Amino acid sequence: METAYFLSDVHLKFHVDETEALRRQELFGLLDQIKAEQATLFIVGDWFDFYFEYRHVITAGYFDVFMKLAELRKHGVTIHYVAGNHDYWLGKFLTTDLGIQVHLRPVMLDFGGKRWHLIHGDGLAKDDRGYRLLRRFLRHPVLIAAFRWLHPDVGHWLAKFVSYQSRTLNAETEAVLENRVQENIVYAQQIFAEGADFFVTGHVHWPRIEHIGEKAFLTIGDWLDHFSFGYYDGANLLLKQWPVKSLPQRELP
Repeated sequence: METAYFLSDVHLKFHVDETEALRRQELFGLLDQIKAEQATLFIVGDWFDFYFEYRHVITAGYFDVFMKLAELRKHGVTIHYVAGNHDYWLGKFLTTDLGIQVHLRPVMLDFGGKRWHLIHGDGLAKDDRGYRLLRRFLRHPVLIAAFRWLHPDVGHWLAKFVSYQSRTLNAETEAVLENRVQENIVYAQQIFAEGADFFVTGHVHWPRIEHIGEKAFLTIGDWLDHFSFGYYDGANLLLKQWPVKSLPQRELP
């Protein structure tokens, strides 16, 4: 029986303070469970708060995370990584050195005898028109090449500033988050009509699972407040929370 775990919006930071260290401790506990179960791990975007892969440099603040992912791979865990809006710029280090299957765009794949549609979810909301234009700019090969010429210390400083501003500007009410989830469910119904059995997304930071007939829609939530994740037991897709021991945890809505 094939089982799987789904994580998104972990937003690992490259400056590790006390809170970040505790978040990683909780995360590594879940990863150890995945390793022991020999399940498949699906990362559905924004695993890192910022990730940009230079040709010969990796971020020192993520070293323990890279080692943990390598440990999972060494023990036979398959890892799929769908890029998000904070970590779109994935590259060969993850694929070649760590053996992770990277998807830069939403992907439809077969797993456990079912069809899965995995998408981070940025740009799905109707009022995201401006962001969709910005996304095309940020993902343009010329801009990526230009950013690579920046010294990594400068690049990471700039990324930290932009990430903080983005989080400040996008602090949304529960009503707005709920509306975004409902918009995503409408979009998921189109994907179900195309043959998908499960639709899994992130980005909204508002965990929710909805069953539509024999189909299932999942918004995973986050590893900042909810510490939520999706779990496929071989037959059913479930929304779960990790029992956090060291940090405040928000209940599922």
